[in-house]
Amino acid sequence: MLQAPEIFKRSLDDINLDGLPPRDDPGYEDAVLLTLTTQYAAKGYSAALVVQDGHVLGVAVPQEGVEPKQYILGLLEHRFLEDALPALEIMAEMTNDPEILYNYGVCLSEMGRVEESVAPLKACTEAEPNYAHAHAALGFSFIKLGQLDKAESVLRDAAKQLPDDLWINRNLAGLLAKRGKHEEAKPFFERALAANPQDVATLYGLALSLEEMGPQNAEQATGIYKRIIDLDSSSPIAIESKKALSRLAQGTMKEKADGGLRMDAVMYMTGAFETFENMEQQELAKVVFEIAKLGESGLSINDPDKRYTLKSLDGDFSGLQLLSMMHVGLKQIDPSLDTQSGLDAEYDAAKTMAGK
Repeated sequence: MLQAPEIFKRSLDDINLDGLPPRDDPGYEDAVLLTLTTQYAAKGYSAALVVQDGHVLGVAVPQEGVEPKQYILGLLEHRFLEDALPALEIMAEMTNDPEILYNYGVCLSEMGRVEESVAPLKACTEAEPNYAHAHAALGFSFIKLGQLDKAESVLRDAAKQLPDDLWINRNLAGLLAKRGKHEEAKPFFERALAANPQDVATLYGLALSLEEMGPQNAEQATGIYKRIIDLDSSSPIAIESKKALSRLAQGTMKEKADGGLRMDAVMYMTGAFETFENMEQQELAKVVFEIAKLGESGLSINDPDKRYTLKSLDGDFSGLQLLSMMHVGLKQIDPSLDTQSGLDAEYDAAKTMAGK
């Protein structure tokens, strides 16, 4: 049976080895590395060790062991995020591997440490400019943090470098539409659809943007809604598309309070599923309770520039983002609860998109 590698970070203050020179000796660090490497070799391990900022960082692999990167990616694949995170942190300090940096950033983001996710994701895009998912993840982290100008800048730059990438174009189109820039969003929706013509979330986003751009687009929007229904007639987005067809048939364009899906809320809920994925029930309840307390004073749902902060989560949030997060959190605590948020359709759509 293959053995797991040892991936560790130990303070030099905690290392007590026989035969070492004094701590202030110029050869002290080299002596530590040589001694530890020799000890691991005696156990049948090959070890890569470095001294950095007063710590020894190391990866030691047994002869019949799993390669360290493969081991970490396996933990992530099976959603053992808390087990993978310390190993990712150490590997990210020891190597400039884009895949390690990307997964480190995404792991931090999914565990609710969104602000900390920015640095490794930036490092990944610098190490590998064509790493499309890293650009998309960095933009999404900025969106979660409410830093929409930064998110837009990152995704626009990425779209110039990788004009045919589905993830970048879809995230940028959704962000632009969320910010009311529907004319600018349209070509990015279309690029995303060129990569995946059957992506119903992108189709629905494009149709909504067409409606927002004026009645001259009603025929094209109608065709897209029909296509969504043909692709999956029972999905939450298809149900909303049927409502949109009825609305368009009556000659009226979408209004913000007409009961259609709010894709900004869907996006916030998709992010909430990631944030809450590995939270203990008590920790989740604490976040939900804090949002509820804020809501007692009234949340500004339709003003994205009004920002709120939480003691239980990093970043700042819009009122709609908090309402969306509370809806997801309450449903995870008790699926039978009526949240009375008016976002049940958005929750169903986000749940489907998140594979829940």
